[in-house]
Order: sequence, then structure tokens, then C-alpha cells
Amino acid sequence: MSFLSPLFLIGLIAAAIPILLHLFHRKTEVVVDFPAVRLLTQVPVQQHRRRQLRELILLALRVAALILLALSFARPYFAATVAPAAAPLTVIAVDTSMSMSAPGQFDRARQAATRALHAAPTHHALALIGFAEAATILVQPTTDRSAIASALTALSPGTGGTRYRTALARVSEVLGTRDGHVAIVTDLQEIGWESNDDGGLPDGVSVDVSGVAPPPGNLAVTAAQRRGRSVSASIQNFGNSEVRTPVRLLAAGKQVARADVALAPLGAADVELTGALPSSGGAEVRVDDATGYQADNVHVVALEPARATTVGVVVADPTGATGGLYLERALAVADNGREFDVDVQDGRDVVKWTESDLAKVGAVFVLGTRTLDRPGRERLRNYLQRGGQVLLTLGPDLDPGTVSDVVGTPMSFADEPVRVPGATMIASDGRHPIFRPFLNPSGALGDVRVEQHRRLNDQTGRTVLARFAGGDAALTEQAVGAGRLMVFTSDLDNQWGRFPLNPSFVPFVVETARYLARSGTPSRQGRDRARAEESNPAAMTTEEFTNAIERTGRAGPQAPRTAARDIEDRQRWWQIGLVVMLVALAGEALVGRRVT
Repeated sequence: MSFLSPLFLIGLIAAAIPILLHLFHRKTEVVVDFPAVRLLTQVPVQQHRRRQLRELILLALRVAALILLALSFARPYFAATVAPAAAPLTVIAVDTSMSMSAPGQFDRARQAATRALHAAPTHHALALIGFAEAATILVQPTTDRSAIASALTALSPGTGGTRYRTALARVSEVLGTRDGHVAIVTDLQEIGWESNDDGGLPDGVSVDVSGVAPPPGNLAVTAAQRRGRSVSASIQNFGNSEVRTPVRLLAAGKQVARADVALAPLGAADVELTGALPSSGGAEVRVDDATGYQADNVHVVALEPARATTVGVVVADPTGATGGLYLERALAVADNGREFDVDVQDGRDVVKWTESDLAKVGAVFVLGTRTLDRPGRERLRNYLQRGGQVLLTLGPDLDPGTVSDVVGTPMSFADEPVRVPGATMIASDGRHPIFRPFLNPSGALGDVRVEQHRRLNDQTGRTVLARFAGGDAALTEQAVGAGRLMVFTSDLDNQWGRFPLNPSFVPFVVETARYLARSGTPSRQGRDRARAEESNPAAMTTEEFTNAIERTGRAGPQAPRTAARDIEDRQRWWQIGLVVMLVALAGEALVGRRVT
């Protein structure tokens, strides 16, 4: 047992007071010799032994009350319960990205993680994290090593990309200010460091990196598209030796066409696969790759023309000079106008959208809320809560008082816009699907100029995708109910900036609409993104990986005490001590009355 405020234990000295008083006030009975035994019946005799027992019980109750009072003020807690939260911690972080999916590769990763488990000091608590694009705490800090072993057995690679800084940020979160050690199991893929996210390890935390060798090469189907009776596919060789491989086209489980292709080292080739294709459904372009990653060996091709995705646009004044005009024309560029069907509605007419109409809408852009009445706000809120995809702009046509009612979640921002003439927009994560077109400098967001925007306050669960020069959030993303909400803190109607006149506007709007409309099928989107990012097995050395880890300062020394306080607050032994003390005092009162 430990104590949160051990100085109060000095009060235990007070327990000696009733003992001393008892010794000083003991009555010594005078022995009287009676001449005749018959006189005893005429004098009341108190049984000495019973009185002595009562006095001892009374003394014990008084001493116990004082001891319990001192212990309660000292705030006791059981140290054994705190040990997992205060003891040194070993965190095992295992890479579960697509680049760990080569035959036998993840088995070697699991073995390396098991060795790290056995090598952890016996006095350390243990935690397990799996990471790819996100980092998940699979086992919270525990002293149960069998729980870690069981979780490792069930672990398997996925289809996501690799983000090392995201993993390190989660490791730091688990470590807190405790002393500890980190064991990272990964294939050391270079692409994992190229994201713009933040994360590092606290100073003083040791790191052990176990590199799992990537395959010697990898073949990937990077693109495929139907062209009449043929399917055109692009095959990439990420190995350092020439490869000849068959490429197959399958439909309804049957091979429709086959072509053999020769791929130069680190080269690519396009192949035409012609055969009898069904008029609808899908087909697969498949490449044989026995040693590389398996998730990028297949690319699914839609055989029938994709239906136009309905995009709803809510404006405050459709008859004005803007009224969503720039947004509508930008979306009309995609696939020569065949990809999106844009429906612009004034806020007053949103209530005319029926539930069946909204079920067919892939995404809704809310450019203004001033004319939204209560039924219209409720219609949009229900659409978002039930899985809809919404982008909200905080431009001049926004009604700040009703915006939280529109999206169904608290929105905190400054009512008055921030004036920063010529503010540029910078992507916080260039790997996000919306910003892929801007990896080319010719389409950089740095050319965007915004004159005004609203300062959006931080909120739990919200991710900042882009910022304006100066640090204010420009584009955010968050989950609301079963849906997704994106917020652009300026406007898209050419009132607060020249963004709609910039060449970057069209790809930004098109990619945003595609991202929102496709978010209902995250597995396909995740596979396509992983194929683009993860197919290259190029790796760095363990030393290069370790040197790339940024170090961060540790928090103050109050964290262990805070952890102990949290445990003590949950146990609340001081309350039990006070209750027992009151019971002792009540017993003391009853016994004392009998004695007197």
C-alpha cells in the first residue's frame, strides 16, 4: 500500500493520546478486609473483570478512530494496482501495411515481434500497436504477456499505406512520461516517411528497429481501363531484374484474354487485352507474382459506363452573380460532364429533397445557409447523420447561428472573418486523395490566394487537411454520425478570394467531390491508394530509419503522481476509512455510556 499524502501519517502519533490517558487514569481498587462474609451482600459489587474489558474495548475504538482518520487523510492506494500505469513500459509496434503482404513476410514480422516480447524486462509493462495509415492500440499497457502473444497471433497485414510518424505519435501517446523502450517491426519502406504528418518519440526512450526484408521485386497492376472490346492495363516492375510475366483478363471467373509482357528493371509497360467482354459487371486484370505483394496483383475494371454521381449544391441566392456557378462549372469538366450530375438548390427548396432523392446523392456542397429554414436544416442534418457526405463552406452566405443545427454537431468559430490578403493554402498531408493532383508543382496550392476566412476552433475528432499561411485551418474533415463532414473555412463563390479563378480550383473541387462520393466504399479506395503508394519495396537501412525518428521533449515529472492520483480516485479507500472511523466512534459512544 502507498499513500498520496504520506505527511498526514504523522497524525498516527495522536493514537498514543488515549493510551496514555488510559494508563494515567486507571483506578486502583483499595483492598478492604471484611470481618464477616455476610456483609458482602449489603454492598453493591461491580464485576472488576467486566469493567476492565469494557475499558479496553473503549480504548481500542478510540485508537482505531484516530488511526483511521490519519490514514484517510493520507489517501491510501494499493501500489500493485498502479504498477502497469507507472512502471516502465515496452511498446511493440508492428507494421501491418500492404507492403508486409509478400509471401512469408508477415510470419517473419510476427516472429520478430515475439522476440521483442520475450526480450522485454520482466519489470516492464507491455503494449502492442499495429500501424499502417492509422495506428491502433491493440493491447493497452498490461503485465499480462499472454495477451500480447495472443494479439500477435491474430495480427495480419492489411491494404493500407505506411505512415511512420503517425505510428510514432501513437507510441508517444501510450508512453506518456514513463521510462520505456520501443520495439518497431517493419520492412523499412522509404515511402512511409514521405507523409506530412507529425510524430516522434520522447527523449530518453530507447528504440530497437527490427527490419523485415522486403521481397526482391514486385509486380503491380497500376492502372486499367476499358476501351471498347479491349482493356488497357499498365504493369509496373519494381524489381532490379528483367521479368517476363503473363497478364490475364478475367470476367465472371473465366479467362477472357492473355498477353505475355516483358518488363525491364524498374520499368513499366502497357498491354492491350482483347476478348469477349460482358456488357455489364466487372472484370479483373491479374498479373502473376509469386514473390511480391499480393494486394496489387489485381485491378478491377468496371465494364459498363459509370452512372453520373449526383452532387447537391445548397446556395443562399441561386439568382445572384455566383450561386454555385463556379462549383457547377468545375464539376462539369470531369469526364466531359459525364461524371457528375449537379443539382443546385436554394436553401428554401432543400426541404423538397425527399429521403429517396437524398439516398441517391453522392455528396452535398453547402455554400450558404442564410435561406435554410428549420425543415431544410433538419433534412441536411439527417442526411449527414445517416451516412451522407457534406462539404460546408464558411463564406459570407453562412448564418453562424444555425450552422451547428445544419450539421448536427457543435461548430465553434469566429463570427467575424479574418482578413489576411493573399493568404496561401498549404496541404497538411499531401498524400490525401484530394491533394494528389497538386503533387505536380504546376498545380500547387501555393498559387491559391484567399483574402478572408473564418478562424475555426479546435475540436476533438477533427483532422486538419490544409492550412492557410499563418496556421489557421483551411480544410478539415471529421465524422458526424455515420457520415463525413468537410469544412472549408473560406468560400468557393469568388467573394472572399480569387480561388475559383485559379487553375487549382477545378482539380480541387473535382477531387473533393470524388473523395466524398466514394467514401462509401473505403475498401476499394484504400486498395487503390495503397497500390499507388505501397507497391515500391525500396527500403532504407535500420540506421537511416533510426536517424529519421524525431525526438520530442518529455512532459514534467508530475505525470507519475497524476497517474497515482487517478488510481487513488478510483479506489477511494479514504472514504471507506472515514466510514469505518464513524462506526468506531459510534461504538465508542455506546460502550462509553455503559462504562459510565
